[in-house]
Amino acid sequence: MSLKINKIVNGPIPDSFLSNESKRLESLKFDGQSLEVLDQLLLPHEFNYIPIRNVSDAFAVIKSMQVRGAPLIAVVGSLGLLLELQNSSEINSEDIRKKIEYLISSRPTAVDLRNSLNGLLPILDSQEDSDEMKLIKCRKYLLEVYSSEKLQNRILVWNAYQELLHSFPNKEKLTVMTICNTGSLATVSWGTALGVIRALHSENRLELAFVLETRPYNQGIRLTATELLHGGVPFKLITDSMAAWAMKNHQVDCVLTGADNVARNGDTANKIGTYMLAVLCKHHNINFYPVVPFTTINKNIETGNEIRIEERPAGEMLQVNGVPVGNLQCPVWNPAFDVTPAHLITKILTDFGNWTPEQLKAQIPK
Repeated sequence: MSLKINKIVNGPIPDSFLSNESKRLESLKFDGQSLEVLDQLLLPHEFNYIPIRNVSDAFAVIKSMQVRGAPLIAVVGSLGLLLELQNSSEINSEDIRKKIEYLISSRPTAVDLRNSLNGLLPILDSQEDSDEMKLIKCRKYLLEVYSSEKLQNRILVWNAYQELLHSFPNKEKLTVMTICNTGSLATVSWGTALGVIRALHSENRLELAFVLETRPYNQGIRLTATELLHGGVPFKLITDSMAAWAMKNHQVDCVLTGADNVARNGDTANKIGTYMLAVLCKHHNINFYPVVPFTTINKNIETGNEIRIEERPAGEMLQVNGVPVGNLQCPVWNPAFDVTPAHLITKILTDFGNWTPEQLKAQIPK
């Protein structure tokens, strides 16, 4: 697992750091034998948990975006497979491979799911272990995907928080901007970019967060705003098209985003609209930071040109909660992600250190 390469910046992490979890929304409930995930399509109006019993259930909630956020997708896919293996008395390596590919196909751009599930392949390929031992190791590995995400996330948020303290030594409080949802609803812990915003707030270092609504799926207004209201964090919601004007008229210190796929050269795929923010940051001389767990680094691709961009159904643009807001015959192009080129990125903040895109490649084990 990725824990082997963790690097804590200015550690150790104090026990008090983000210790109060009472105002953190829970994306799932898992007791080792049963799994329920929060239906994010119903937020903010309903909080309903969906039972997940197997791979098919996990695929369905990921594909439909009832569950989203790259780290959470990886955990839900892994636990869905784990629940099936817990009910198996023997292992069928070929069947597991098919289920891995099936799960990966649910959201092709988000690489965390691919990286996590492909970690099973060396176990399945082993010529030394018995089938019984392979089954034991697969179960242990999939459970570790879940348990390690929490520790990994804590280190990630701490490292990113330390980078901001270092980059803005003369500012008591920061004004930041973010897009999409990258908090506890996108992970099983505090989140990536939104986790850093929560850390700034908990340490009394946050002035204000500007939150983009994040069209067409509205993760910003539905999910991020819900998390921040629940946590009592100061923020203002803006439309995506207001970002440039907010940067010009307010002292935005930095933009913090998540990521779903990062190439070895630092090109970063994230929710559609992120590339726009990076271009605007360049013009306004604002720092731009993707906040990225190791599982989001795609070791197999050199540049963002190799990232497959998922395209979503037209209805996501033409309807809101099933109500048409445009002619349903209207031609639509609906890419779910865009790629920010490395030269627009200040640093990539990770659980194995904070790196410029030029430095990143040397830090990634092949």
